[in-house]
Amino acid sequence: MTSRATEKGTARRSAAARSAARGGDAGTVASRRARIIEILSSVTIDSQQMLRDLLLHEGIAVSQGTLSRDLVAVGAVRQVLADGQARYAVRTGQAVAPLPRQDALGRVAADVLIAAEPAGNIAVLRTPPGAAHYLADSLDRSHLGEVVGTVAGDDTLMVVARSPRAARRLCEQLLELAGRGKRGGRGNPPQQAGAAR
Repeated sequence: MTSRATEKGTARRSAAARSAARGGDAGTVASRRARIIEILSSVTIDSQQMLRDLLLHEGIAVSQGTLSRDLVAVGAVRQVLADGQARYAVRTGQAVAPLPRQDALGRVAADVLIAAEPAGNIAVLRTPPGAAHYLADSLDRSHLGEVVGTVAGDDTLMVVARSPRAARRLCEQLLELAGRGKRGGRGNPPQQAGAAR
């Protein structure tokens, strides 16, 4: 009996540890997000992978998707420094009013959009390393009618549009929102959003 009880206790602790590592309960989610804020406030983090590695070193295993949602939840934004390096920072103060969806998308595009180029009905967007998920999340939250869905890697984002014309229009709109002007005509190289990035 003692052996069986010990095995059950060990199994419960192991299951609880796995659940905590995945962010299984609300307390763990809150404490993980609090730790993310602490890290972003004290360490220069230039990619989600770097943040994931630091969290894992502390015993907090988190998937890329969960980390992206955590960054949005804590109000983390990508900042591009004068030397062209990007880093995550947490907005401070509660006085910042939430922006309308298009304004928020424009702000994110201005922060991270490097280039936009249509390829058939897909808009291919380039960002600094680690920022593609951030832009994808902003696009998804904007509920643009011509966007079917987004797929983000580390520094490249593919946006599936309803037609080739919609993909071209989306590239132009994103570049305009970012303050970069319109992309050139067909056959021209992709519009670069600031050579200094």
